[in-house]
Amino acid sequence: MKELTTREMQEVSLEILHTIASICEKQHFRYALIYGTLIGAVRHKGYIPWDDDVDIMMPRPDYDRLLHYLKENIADYPHLKVFNREECPEYPYMITRISDQRYRIEMGNEKPFGLGVFIDIYPYDGLGDTKEEAIAFGMKGDRLSSFCYQATREHFAIETTTSTVRKVIKYPVYLFSKMIGKDYFQNQLDKLARVKNYDNSKFVGCVIWLSWGEKDIFPREWFDETILVPFEKYEFRIPKEFDKVLRHEYGDYMILPPEKDRVGHHYFKAYKK
Repeated sequence: MKELTTREMQEVSLEILHTIASICEKQHFRYALIYGTLIGAVRHKGYIPWDDDVDIMMPRPDYDRLLHYLKENIADYPHLKVFNREECPEYPYMITRISDQRYRIEMGNEKPFGLGVFIDIYPYDGLGDTKEEAIAFGMKGDRLSSFCYQATREHFAIETTTSTVRKVIKYPVYLFSKMIGKDYFQNQLDKLARVKNYDNSKFVGCVIWLSWGEKDIFPREWFDETILVPFEKYEFRIPKEFDKVLRHEYGDYMILPPEKDRVGHHYFKAYKK
């Protein structure tokens, strides 16, 4: 089978995003583009040319409502499938992926579980009312999600780890995680995610995948209002305070990275079935 190019994957995931965003608009679910997809919307009016995935955030209450809606109405979207812990026991993550099943993904260092070309949906939870509380609470999630990720790897790999300290401790963490197993860590993350209410917290973030630490913790008010902006041939919602969100996480996000760093950050190949 012929491998899809990055652009071909972008075109497939764009249609998934359009479908999910349309559902959110009709059902009045809150969502916004986030991470590299948000940079793409602001800087490129579409994808970052070398980006290989789509990221959106949803406040936990809206995220739960979307999953319930899809469970009840997935037959209306015959090419799409929901991947999360509830729908697929082998699925290794705590975020949800919406997959186009006309395609097949081959992941590096991960057992296959039927995923096609996909978009990522990150549930945002409350983290607390002070930055100190939010960081302490969020780092619990970061540690658990790191263990969970390592528990689902087929073999040990340094991958994108750059810190010398993290490189040193990564192999013992890998062994410990494999011994305990992903189900334990997923259970703990599931409990942690629902401790603090999104709408009653001053600080929010994706506690089940808080991989950038303090940079992944935001004042909730930055997401309280959204605006529609062009993205490829459609329009999608981004936080009205997008500049604050992006500068907090990336610094001067309008500067292109060095050419050597203009590559996708996932380890997978995609094929049309």
